[in-house]
Amino acid sequence: MKLRHALSIALAFAAGLALAPAVAQPFPSKPITWIVGFPPGGGADGVARIVTAKMSQNIGQPIVVENRPGASSMIAAQYVASAPADGYTVFGAENGALVYNAALYSKLNYDPAKDFVPITNIITAPLLLVVHPSFPASDFKGFIDAVKKQPGRLNYASPGKGIAHQLAMEMLKARAGLDIVDVSFKGIGPVVQDMLAGQMQVAVIDTVVVLPHVRSGKLRALASFTTRRLSVTPNVPSMGELGYPDLDFAPIVGLVAPAKTPPEVVAKLNVEAVRAIRDPEVSKKLTDLGLEIVANTPQQFGAYLDAEAKRMLPFIRTLNIKLD
Repeated sequence: MKLRHALSIALAFAAGLALAPAVAQPFPSKPITWIVGFPPGGGADGVARIVTAKMSQNIGQPIVVENRPGASSMIAAQYVASAPADGYTVFGAENGALVYNAALYSKLNYDPAKDFVPITNIITAPLLLVVHPSFPASDFKGFIDAVKKQPGRLNYASPGKGIAHQLAMEMLKARAGLDIVDVSFKGIGPVVQDMLAGQMQVAVIDTVVVLPHVRSGKLRALASFTTRRLSVTPNVPSMGELGYPDLDFAPIVGLVAPAKTPPEVVAKLNVEAVRAIRDPEVSKKLTDLGLEIVANTPQQFGAYLDAEAKRMLPFIRTLNIKLD
């Protein structure tokens, strides 16, 4: 009986060890999946691949970039929102998925404010107000005057309704009392093509996309939608210095995880993401593209998202833009 009892205790102890939870292992102990809501080759995808290459090397685990495009990143957002909250599925998301969609869609299959925990804002991609050289204005004041002389007769190109580019121009219209008509394209590529061809004369375009054409003189930059001048366009005034301090529009690529991800896992992801982003080689690759590095704390990123929601959701609703 004593031998049997001792054997039972030993077996129970061994079983307990076998069932010890995997969380005892340091994070990360297996590959991480980084979800992107756009097809390969886009801005969010490019940022993800630059950052994850270094981050994976640092943590000693693969980070797989997985593209789940469609429906203004809602497909990707829902997937991450419903993923296990263990830090092994993260979302490289932009303003639309994390803020704008709440006002653009009557029904969302996820809650931008409740279903994610912020990790870090990786970069911002500043926007430029650009015109074709044939446009009868060489500076911002001339642009305002030209539009006001022809109310409702001029058009501007945007890569789609409800995204930062269009919202930036619509807010400029509201602040400056302009009447210029949006012509929405399907993506930034067709906008750039028609601008270079002179078929469209005004657009709001990402610095990362339009910078080579501005430097070559094929397009003219009149202002940046930022509070201060950009280092890559030092001769282009910012909206802040032109008297529009609230016209700070820069699409972001931020990193979030499912809500209820353990704080220590979020902290580890933040440390490793920021470490990778601030690596000199990674930083150079990102800034050479015209992107601005942020790499902040979860608390700072969360405060940004809260402020952006308070600023933008009421404005989007006044425009009565619905994408569903």
